[in-house]
Amino acid sequence: MNKEKNYISCEAVNCLYHKGKDTCTAEKIKVANQGACCCDDTKCSSFKMTEATTKNNPMPT
Repeated sequence: MNKEKNYISCEAVNCLYHKGKDTCTAEKIKVANQGACCCDDTKCSSFKMTEATTKNNPMPT
């Protein structure tokens, strides 16, 4: 079976899967929020913070 990866545009530059200007490299994504009424209500549950971003912005204690 020949699987061709679909292009997913992404602007989340702090995400581990973000590459280049606007490309998502995750093998699959999950978009969450069952109660969404508009695109602003949706969330990418596949988002993972990059290690560099985590080090520069530690979580508040």
